[in-house]
Amino acid sequence: MMDNIFLFNEKKLTEATMFFLLKSPHHTINILKLMKLLYLSERKSFEKFYVPLIGDSLVSMKNGPVLSLTLDRINSGSDKKSYWNNYIADRKNHNISIRADSEIHSIDQLNELSGNDLAVLTEIFDLFGNKTQWELVDYTHDHCSEWRDPGSSMYPIEYKDLFKALNFSDDFSNQIITKLEEQVELNKLNN
Repeated sequence: MMDNIFLFNEKKLTEATMFFLLKSPHHTINILKLMKLLYLSERKSFEKFYVPLIGDSLVSMKNGPVLSLTLDRINSGSDKKSYWNNYIADRKNHNISIRADSEIHSIDQLNELSGNDLAVLTEIFDLFGNKTQWELVDYTHDHCSEWRDPGSSMYPIEYKDLFKALNFSDDFSNQIITKLEEQVELNKLNN
């Protein structure tokens, strides 16, 4: 299994979260709903552009597929000097929101996200932004065939399983995985 710690992009995670917060009433969103929107965005980015948006590890949990490092960040926060903590307030009552002192106030200020990233996030929000967290749980259970019910545990979702669910050929899946592995090695050298 690939070590996604070297693919994970906290700045893009933060700005993707900010995108959904800026689109949400009172700039607040339920954490479970956010996790589903972010997972569906990561999945859609692979489907359309063959690259991750955030680069997170994919896992199956009871309430559907999630992004593992993202969930850790939401639950535990990060180093207080992190990009995430500059913009995202600590969780409260199963919700997160934009920090009151955030310097980002509009989608136009999300400079870490590419045009392709914004297209994916917009598509996902347009399709699912009006759904509740429980509707999204049901949707991911029914429409993300890479998810397996882990009971009270969790299972990693391998990229090969995601790509099979996206109907990519084995050869094409292997090409994408090879490129991701090369990116991991490059990122290791640059850290």
